[in-house]
Amino acid sequence: MTLSLEDEILLLRAQVDYLLERLAEAPELAERPVTWTTLHPAQAGEQWALLIDWTSWLRERYQLHEHIPACWFAHGALVEELSALRSAWVGAYLDPHAALGDPANWHDLLDRTRYRLRAWDRNGCSDGTHRPDLTLPDDTDATLREQALSDDLSRRSEQE
Repeated sequence: MTLSLEDEILLLRAQVDYLLERLAEAPELAERPVTWTTLHPAQAGEQWALLIDWTSWLRERYQLHEHIPACWFAHGALVEELSALRSAWVGAYLDPHAALGDPANWHDLLDRTRYRLRAWDRNGCSDGTHRPDLTLPDDTDATLREQALSDDLSRRSEQE
């Protein structure tokens, strides 16, 4: 049976509507890996908020204070690693079509990422220890973090 062009368009429209409804019900399905270099200021602000909240949860939940220093946001490589790890976590835990083994695979990735974080942090930062040329960030004082985020958003605005 062959559909007319009009019927095919109606069918495609119905399928698109169905997919849009699914996305509205599960916004995490619309998440994509973060490409920091291409984000506009508003997008970067949203991604920073997501990454900060998630990284705070990760540090506490898995007791990673010695692996993820309090100043992680000031180190580009750590931001990239943590963004990638968060993207994998979203896929493993929030995607309704995730395989049963995805959370275990995410934990394997977390283990490998811990070692890469150490390699990227050539200054040896950890909670209580930071490069002498920067002010030691205090987890309860977000001044340094806010300045780093403000600088990043300003650079993005200048590039537009």
